[in-house]
Amino acid sequence: MFAFRLTAIKLLSLVALTLAFVATNASAVSANLEPRNNLPATSKHPLSMQRRGAILNNNPRRMAKRSKRHCKAKTRAAATNNGAKQHSSSHSQASSQSQSGASSSSDSNSHWQSKSSSSSSSSSGGLFGFTSNNCGSSGANDDQPNGSQNFLNCGLTSGGWKPPQLSLSQLKIMPASQASTAPVFAPCKEVLWAFEAAEKAHGVPATVLMSFAMQESTCNPNVTGGNGEQGLMQITPDKCGGAPNGNCKDPWFNVDTGARYFKTTLDQCGGNVLQAIGQYNGWQVGLTVQKATAAKAQGNCSAQNNLDYLYQMLNGWFLGKANTYDLGSYKNLAAC
Repeated sequence: MFAFRLTAIKLLSLVALTLAFVATNASAVSANLEPRNNLPATSKHPLSMQRRGAILNNNPRRMAKRSKRHCKAKTRAAATNNGAKQHSSSHSQASSQSQSGASSSSDSNSHWQSKSSSSSSSSSGGLFGFTSNNCGSSGANDDQPNGSQNFLNCGLTSGGWKPPQLSLSQLKIMPASQASTAPVFAPCKEVLWAFEAAEKAHGVPATVLMSFAMQESTCNPNVTGGNGEQGLMQITPDKCGGAPNGNCKDPWFNVDTGARYFKTTLDQCGGNVLQAIGQYNGWQVGLTVQKATAAKAQGNCSAQNNLDYLYQMLNGWFLGKANTYDLGSYKNLAAC
């Protein structure tokens, strides 16, 4: 009987151990089925903080790696967003600058075109296709855009000079900005200021005034003409009243006086620039070749009227030609 009881106790103990073993394994399996590896960093799953900590502690490497991937993703996204914002901002600024530059360029181009157009209007004139009722065709071409010598001297050989009605604006004249640096006007460079001042005061283009000075004195302020003409513009002694310290050759006074005289003459001639230019050299309506050259026969060669004067002025100096003194067909002053 005692042996039977001992055997039964051993059997019960074995069963208890077996049950305990099974229970332990079941618990382990249950634990392995928990979704610990997919637990989000900020999970709202109803787990206690202690168990949550245990799960994280059991898988520190994987969770750390996942955490790093998440940070990198956030960083990359942030960098991408920031980069996009910066690119967008830079693009916007560049676009703005480009538009501003384009606007500035447009304004600059508009200003240049306006200036070019203005310059063109003053330098691209000429008497191409122009016909006068009394003198016929101007005979203008590329070499003589302001008319042929026969046209400018109209009537000189047949009853007397009859200057065609022409205005200053019809003529082709080198812009003052070009004339100021043109080699042919180099002698005027040191007194350019005087011509510019006279242009502002009297409205006569500086190129026209420098042309008078080159024709009359080779732009030499110290020249005295054969008949007492003074300075740059070769003004006659009767116009020297009021000269500073009595110096009629003073550049400012001389050019200003010459410009005022020409402008007054132009107005008196009804705006006929050809008649006004002729009168500056002593021409008068009705002038003939015989009258113009009469002084030579009287022994005063330099007192003649230069019969090439109009052609030299309009198709020489006004255009900045270097060979102006050689232009014209009369050359009646060549022997003086």
